[in-house]
Amino acid sequence: MKLPILFSLLLLSGFTVAQDPVYTFDSAIAKVPENAFTNNARQYPKNGDFIIQGYYPMSTVKGQRAALVTIKNTSTGKRFFEPEHVMALFADGSRHSPLMGDDKYSLQASETFTLTLEFGRYDYPIVSVYTSNNKKE
Repeated sequence: MKLPILFSLLLLSGFTVAQDPVYTFDSAIAKVPENAFTNNARQYPKNGDFIIQGYYPMSTVKGQRAALVTIKNTSTGKRFFEPEHVMALFADGSRHSPLMGDDKYSLQASETFTLTLEFGRYDYPIVSVYTSNNKKE
């Protein structure tokens, strides 16, 4: 009697875990030169007082793309970080802002913070993440 119940619970817990996207860090790639891709669509991040201090691209087996990003407010005053302030460059040359909805983060002067930015499903990996202060042309 206990064996079928235990088996059912294990099956249900495995199903629940399988529903959650599991990100893994992408393997390291060589630095992509700033002029590797032309920006024919003229897509740029919104101007702001933020810089990317570091980023680590991640993906799921189903092609969901994200990045663990450390952002710094370079201003001497409080600023609000919005999704339009950052873009990711993908290996096919396309550029996309993260899918954060209307989320905003308040950063004090010179404050640094790290967060995970999700970009959605793409066939190609992220090769760069940048702001208007360290954008790729």
